[in-house]
Parts: sequence; C-alpha cells; structure tokens
Amino acid sequence: MDEKILLSLINRRERQILVHSYIYYEMDKSLISDDTWTKWAFELSRLRDEHPDIYALSEYAAIFRNFDGSTGFDLYSAYMRPEIVNKALYLMRVTYRK
Repeated sequence: MDEKILLSLINRRERQILVHSYIYYEMDKSLISDDTWTKWAFELSRLRDEHPDIYALSEYAAIFRNFDGSTGFDLYSAYMRPEIVNKALYLMRVTYRK
C-alpha cells in the first residue's frame, strides 16, 4: 500500500476511534456497533505494529502508542480535544435531526 494512503487510513482510524469513544463514554450513545469499533481498533493496532515508521507520522501517534484496541476509555485526554468533540457533536446532530 502506498505510504500516503496508509498514513491517511491510520489518521482516519485514529479520529474515528476518538470521536466514537467520546460519543460512547461522554454522551452515553452509540452511532456504530461494538463490532465496528473493535474492528477499527484492532486494525489501527495492527497498522501501528506493522508500519511503525509511517505510524510515527500520524496525527495522534503519541496518544495511541500503548493502545491495544480493547477500550477507548483510556483515551479521555485525546477525545476531549475540541476537534474531536466538535466532530462528535456534529455527527450526533446530523444523526438525530428530525
């Protein structure tokens, strides 16, 4: 896989995990299934382990350094960042708009 595409996938998975962790832990809601979240989490862990040099360039590399894919609860400091909270709120508004 091309390095740019791989880095883009890693960044997307990091943001998805953070946004959906915020929605789950802070809003007590869920927009995706547990299976989807788990799939994304283990994929991210695998990508980190298989491509450490590329992964080191990702937006949230330091935050996910010890992430094992089992929970997003420990990502609190990251998912409380304004860009993550704003995206989560946007998704909730769009999803629950009447």
